[in-house]
Amino acid sequence: MEVALVDCLGHGSSGRRVSTVDVISVGPRLIAGMLEGLGIKYEFFLCGEVLRDVEVLKKYGVLLASGMATDLHSMIRLVRLWGRGGAAIAGGPACVEYRELLRNGYDIVIWGEAEDKLPVVIEEVLKYGDIVSELPGVLRAMDSGLNIPSGKYVDASILWRFKPSVKVIKRYRGWWGARVYVEVVRGCSNFYRPTLKLASNKSCNNCGLCRSADLDLRIKCPLDIPPGCGYCSVPYLYGPARSKPIEYVVDEVRNLVRIGVRRVVLSAPDFLDFGRDWLVMPKPLTDPRNPKPNLKAIDELLSKLSDISEISGGEAYLMIENIKPNLVDDDVARLLGSYLRGTTVGIGLETGDNTLHKALGRPTNVGEVLKAVKLLCNYGIRPHIYLIHGLPYEDSRSVANTVKTVSKLSKTCIEKFTLYRFTPLNGTAFEGFRRPPAAVNSLHARKLYEVVRKYNTELKSRLINDVVKAVVVGRRGPYLVAYPLPHGPVIYLRGHSSSIGKTVLVSVVKVLSDREVLGEIKTG
Repeated sequence: MEVALVDCLGHGSSGRRVSTVDVISVGPRLIAGMLEGLGIKYEFFLCGEVLRDVEVLKKYGVLLASGMATDLHSMIRLVRLWGRGGAAIAGGPACVEYRELLRNGYDIVIWGEAEDKLPVVIEEVLKYGDIVSELPGVLRAMDSGLNIPSGKYVDASILWRFKPSVKVIKRYRGWWGARVYVEVVRGCSNFYRPTLKLASNKSCNNCGLCRSADLDLRIKCPLDIPPGCGYCSVPYLYGPARSKPIEYVVDEVRNLVRIGVRRVVLSAPDFLDFGRDWLVMPKPLTDPRNPKPNLKAIDELLSKLSDISEISGGEAYLMIENIKPNLVDDDVARLLGSYLRGTTVGIGLETGDNTLHKALGRPTNVGEVLKAVKLLCNYGIRPHIYLIHGLPYEDSRSVANTVKTVSKLSKTCIEKFTLYRFTPLNGTAFEGFRRPPAAVNSLHARKLYEVVRKYNTELKSRLINDVVKAVVVGRRGPYLVAYPLPHGPVIYLRGHSSSIGKTVLVSVVKVLSDREVLGEIKTG
């Protein structure tokens, strides 16, 4: 049987990428690398292109689909259109929707991490047409019960044995200008629980077990509350933070930039967890505050990556994804600034109301966010602030406090604000809450929505008359589309299609929206 691997990440319910279109994620590349490592031939597709022409999948007897929970509808459309005999296998964060996936056409769902399960599943499916082994974390439509492992995560000796594929990068449109994510940490160190009353009527009693360095991950919370921030499924699905060996990261990045990738993002729920797990081994890293960041390991990683000729020569750029503000001090900010000056990093504020902020299960407070932003700005790092509206127990007071905090942050060097709508995901502490209306239709959140749009537009106006380096990735109507290097808002340009794929100097002349600017290509 021939194997088709389909990347559904970011396709939502529409079946096409409408945001973060310049992102190439880790998960599908990793699955492709696993297939390559196992010597299994496959073809790689993007969900949107398949939904436009499902005939391309008709010859494949095995369908592998990777997506997030928010991509559920696209994944279901995909398997229904495929509609042939064989084995349809779903994985990625969408696994928390296993009931819907199995009910709507998938034969198998891989729960959580795949490194210990998928090799056996794919081997047996190709050999027998089905799986014959009893495998924890492999869920099947025919099973009467569920076989979800509790608190068992892949050991580091197995976790990093497969190399993410490099060759599939070229299957993505505009890949030469995309942000290509390279995993450096799997899982998260935040094993706190939210203290809000949950939809299940449970609430954390602060027993302290989740903050114990002796926590046996096979033992669940006495109240069965999933770990981590209440809206996030990462600790539940992927466990405590485990760092990829430095030489593996360097090898992957080197191979990517040598084929022409220009923007590399070191991916982690918290980059500052990198190497922290090595400081507490053999115990798991389940404390988001202690020990402090492993500056020696971070320095070694960034130093070796910066020595790659394409990066040191300015042909390719390095960025990091997210950090916990409570781990940022002057030493951390100085170290990051020495290697990553001028780049962005994500910081989760979520809400500017301090009471709600901590009650969400976050390991930080609002003051630590403000302090971290100030320190990072001092050393040339531009924070990207994440917000969530419609959170459980959000009210006019908490929104007003968030607006005040956003106003303070807008006066710093931040790159932008991103406002998400709260989504109650299965497998999180906030499972069971209702999804709120869109911000523009919300009594509480509309003011926040308007303020974020206003400040994002003002932040873009700071770029007017600046000359930036950008890579041209394609055309949209009469305009060329370009991405600033290393990062910034989408730039629209007038020019000839011969510029696609090239790096150009651009003068920013006008703000088009809170997300886009107009530029002119500098000549001569």
